[in-house]
Amino acid sequence: MNHELQRALEDAAWDGDAATVAALIHHPEVDPAGGRSTALLHAAHRGHWRCVQLLLPVSNPNERSAEALWRAAKHGHRMVVRLLGPVSDTSGWEGWMWDEIGGRADWVYQALRSTQ
Repeated sequence: MNHELQRALEDAAWDGDAATVAALIHHPEVDPAGGRSTALLHAAHRGHWRCVQLLLPVSNPNERSAEALWRAAKHGHRMVVRLLGPVSDTSGWEGWMWDEIGGRADWVYQALRSTQ
């Protein structure tokens, strides 16, 4: 793994640079799920749904107890919640996590139900 390219992927996900994310996820020296799916976590945290769409097939949305979904909900990124909810497992979430997202918990419940 090339650490500079890996960092470039994570930075592009944080910045919402979908073109760079698209290019780097297929680079042979980059692991899109590397760092416990840090790129996905960054994109979800910042609400960059296009980057989340690109990263989902090559990342693990349940890494860190589905933290990407939790961060998207916490920061009010409904489109990202809709993308991550159907592929996320919130069974590891603790009470404080649900408390932190407050009224946005309904978004998560709706997204989780869409898988059934």
